[in-house]
Amino acid sequence: MPTAQIPLHSNQALRLSTRFGIPLREDSAFANCQGVEKRGIRKRCEKGLGTLQEPLRKILEPEEAVLYIARGQIMPSGVEQLFLGMHAYYLAPAILVLTNRRLLHFCVTRRGLWSRSQRAARWGDMEEAKVNGLLSPKLHIKYRSGKKETYWRFRIHDARKIRLLPEALLPHAAGESSSTLSIISLCPECRATLTSGVYECPNCRLKFKDEKTALRRSLLIPGGGFYYTGHLALGAAHSLADLILLFYAVIWVLVALGITHPPLGPGGKPTERFGALVVLTFLAIMLALHKWVVIRVSRNLIRNYIPAS
Repeated sequence: MPTAQIPLHSNQALRLSTRFGIPLREDSAFANCQGVEKRGIRKRCEKGLGTLQEPLRKILEPEEAVLYIARGQIMPSGVEQLFLGMHAYYLAPAILVLTNRRLLHFCVTRRGLWSRSQRAARWGDMEEAKVNGLLSPKLHIKYRSGKKETYWRFRIHDARKIRLLPEALLPHAAGESSSTLSIISLCPECRATLTSGVYECPNCRLKFKDEKTALRRSLLIPGGGFYYTGHLALGAAHSLADLILLFYAVIWVLVALGITHPPLGPGGKPTERFGALVVLTFLAIMLALHKWVVIRVSRNLIRNYIPAS
């Protein structure tokens, strides 16, 4: 088990202190990958500790200390990025806290406030954790359960530091694995482990937003899944897109039924009914893809366990 005194930088003397009641390795948390302390890193670390002081005081175990803090987020799939556009870069911001025992994932709002969703993974539950990429570095994690996750949206110097820490910690954590062998979600109130697919804490009965409601709203309300998960701007954008697609779909349904005169095609010739059906099919596919993306993304967000109130 990696202790709070594990050596990390040969040019830094170990300095274990307390900030906001949270054990902190200053020689690591305030330093870059070369072990050189930087004022900017110190400032961001202290800001992160101030933001997360409430959950960190509850979640940290005995002999567990913070080694580094960085901003990042789970990387969406390629299809999701295609349909979400720039919104994919701001979909699920998080603060990652690396300790001597675990990787802690705290979801935050666009303003950087904790959204009361938290996950944790022991280093012993990871088969590998590697950082790849220069201009857009990504953290690829493979858990012993077979599950894989990719984090992105790191500062370049944060990615370099994160590359160093798993290399130092994983060899010492091989024998310290949990029963899940993967990352878990924790209740923000009582820290109990939350069961996958069950949106109520088994200990304190805190309720979370659930997948069934997200699915129902995604199907019935344009952009409804995003509204449900609290992503109002993304919901508004998808609502507008869906309503435009529905508007044109209704027009072409009327054309296909012969109720409305078809628009003129190339050369001033009326569009035939077959052409109207082709256009209608295309619009239906686009609308279905939009719904699929809302359902998929909102489901993934719901699985971060968003408190219902």
